[in-house]
Amino acid sequence: MIDLARFFLQPGQLQSNQVVISGDDAHHITRVLRLKADDTIECVDSTGQVYLIRIEEVGSLVHGEVTGLVESKQESPLAMTLFQGLAKGDKMDLAIQKAVELGVTEVVPFVSRYTVVKLDEKQAKNRQARWQRIALEAAKQSGRTRVPEVHKPCSFRTMVERIKERRDQSHLVILAYEAERHRGIGALDAEPKGVSVVVGPEGGFSPEEVDALQSVGAEVCTLGPRILRTETAGLVLLSIVGYKWGDLG
Repeated sequence: MIDLARFFLQPGQLQSNQVVISGDDAHHITRVLRLKADDTIECVDSTGQVYLIRIEEVGSLVHGEVTGLVESKQESPLAMTLFQGLAKGDKMDLAIQKAVELGVTEVVPFVSRYTVVKLDEKQAKNRQARWQRIALEAAKQSGRTRVPEVHKPCSFRTMVERIKERRDQSHLVILAYEAERHRGIGALDAEPKGVSVVVGPEGGFSPEEVDALQSVGAEVCTLGPRILRTETAGLVLLSIVGYKWGDLG
């Protein structure tokens, strides 16, 4: 259990064992957590090193001093990427939040034939910013030392190209497909360097899209006899992958 509040530092915030925190994090420390001088927080730098920080002054700027280092092993040894079909409402928020808790290194939303949600360029940019904030908060809550990147929604064609790149780098790509009835993840004999999981939108994938993904090396698997919602399927798949090849369980 993580007892101390954790914050991620930007370059330049830590200098000579002194930390200066501003913006939303300073507001959270001062107004929400109501921490005071001599209270302790954790701060993570861009390399993933965790520092114990004794607060010296609170306000619009929070000043603190490094008092020690923390050995942290919260990051999975397995690089995991979630390719998530764009979903309606808060389903994407939930999928991203829980994926970060499960250890993903990045999330790639995509649009395919049966995607219901339509976003223009401005909406896509705003959603990406929102999702990145959700990833940041989930990383803090779960004690991670890395904030996963959430990409701007891409086209199906771009997603296929990215998956091909991962297969060329010896990554295992698993496609959850409701029409597959027999082959489960247990049938996959692999020792991957990384795993990418692909989950379609509410409307699922067309047979042509499945063929396109298989043509670049995606392994089609079933998640069991029940049909799962899109926001559930990715979390189930990531949990199985994390147990089989990562650090879950």
